[in-house]
Order: sequence, then C-alpha cells, then structure tokens
Amino acid sequence: MYQLIYVSDFAKALNEQDMQSILLSARLCNEDMGISGKLVAVAGHFFQIIEGDEEHVCVVFDKNKRDWRHTNVRIVMTKDTSIREFGDWSMGFSLLLEAQQKGDAATILTNFAQRDIFAREHQQGIHMLLKQVY
Repeated sequence: MYQLIYVSDFAKALNEQDMQSILLSARLCNEDMGISGKLVAVAGHFFQIIEGDEEHVCVVFDKNKRDWRHTNVRIVMTKDTSIREFGDWSMGFSLLLEAQQKGDAATILTNFAQRDIFAREHQQGIHMLLKQVY
C-alpha cells in the first residue's frame, strides 16, 4: 500500500458544480484503479491523500497535477504502509470543517504557500487533519 499526500491552491474560485465535477470524476477513476483517499477543500486550498498501488497512485496524482482547477501543487509526503486508512471511500470529501479545523487548515496552508519541502512535523499534522475530518 502506498500513500501520497499533497496540497494545492484553487486555480480560480470554485463553485459547488466544480466540486461535484471533481468528486464524480475522482470516484469513477479511483474505483476502477483500486484507489481510496480523502479530499478536503478549505480557504482556497485542497488537501488530498491518495492511497493504493504505487503505480496507480502516481497516475492519479499526475492527472490531478494537470487539472486546470489546481495550481501550486506540492507533495507533502509519500510512504509505504501496511494498512489502507481510507478504504471506505473511493474519494471522501469535506467542505464543512469545524471552525477550529478550518482555522488550523487555513493557517497551515497559508504558511506552506511557497514551501516545496515539508518537515516531518508538517507531514504528520496534515496527515492527522485528513484522518480527523469527516
């Protein structure tokens, strides 16, 4: 099992229809490839974790990097793991964060806006945020 976490910025303001389009295409593609994960949209940024076979995860990530709705795409971390953490979702999604989570996420992403390299603490923080948001 391979996991990849990345952050990106909205290329432009996205509406509900844009978000639904992202989810529909992600869920169809991911299900066919055995990919699971979570996407969180907050304060003009995306957090996403993708997990599955390494080759398939890389294909999905490369597709997402080329998507016009993303800009400033940065890998936070990659790792091999023995467990699937998001197996219930071909792509879980959350727009509705609790106020504290939204504030924390916005602060993290604002601080990382120009960062290309993430320290271990950054990786762990983003990973934990993705696991806690439903």
